[in-house]
Amino acid sequence: MKIKKHVFVRLADTSVILGQRLAEMCSNGPTLEEDIALSNISLDLFGRADELYKIVAKLEGDKFTPDDYVFRRNEREYYNIKLVEQPNEDFAWVIARQFLHDVYAREVFTQLSSSKNADLAGISQKVLKEIKYSYVHSKDWMNRLGLGTEESNTRLQKALDHLMKYVDELFAFDELDKTYLADCEKLKSIWFKEVDEVLLESNLKRNPFPPLSMRDYRDGFHSEHMGHLLSIMQYLPRAYPDAKW
Repeated sequence: MKIKKHVFVRLADTSVILGQRLAEMCSNGPTLEEDIALSNISLDLFGRADELYKIVAKLEGDKFTPDDYVFRRNEREYYNIKLVEQPNEDFAWVIARQFLHDVYAREVFTQLSSSKNADLAGISQKVLKEIKYSYVHSKDWMNRLGLGTEESNTRLQKALDHLMKYVDELFAFDELDKTYLADCEKLKSIWFKEVDEVLLESNLKRNPFPPLSMRDYRDGFHSEHMGHLLSIMQYLPRAYPDAKW
């Protein structure tokens, strides 16, 4: 399926893939309350993706539906950030990944809320309310795990050390980013300032790491985990393409 590299596609793909990762935590959360919280955030992400794919469909002449975009594209046809496709190794990984994403997404949608595109501005204002909840949740757990036991701190630091490898590409802005975002450099500076402040108060560090040699998500390149994720997420619609849900 050919799809243009709209900013809506990047936003929608990132939301649906992170939503899928959080959906995998359903019945696997450390407590019932946390199980429900992660499931609710997942539903917000799926709803966000659906609205964005509807805009994509309109721009593409309504040749495809949101379901087509989600279930009938291959790995190289997805344009989500690599951070969100990283697996749920343990609860610390889930929280670290969510926090790093939330800080990024909050500033992205803050800037997009002033977009001249009415559809994008409207969705962004709604999304910011959802991200506020998700950010409070992930930041709270960063503090609790970082300042908890030696074990929880060690696990969270290990998760951060791995996931931070996927941060540099967030800020390798291209012309599409610069067209829609009001201030790319502000996005980068706010992200690092916020993350460093929370790590400091949580007894954690942003350790140096070697840069990834992988090509950018903006060109449809992913980590080794993306194909496995899609094989699970897309199995039923591809196995039964004529089924009505």
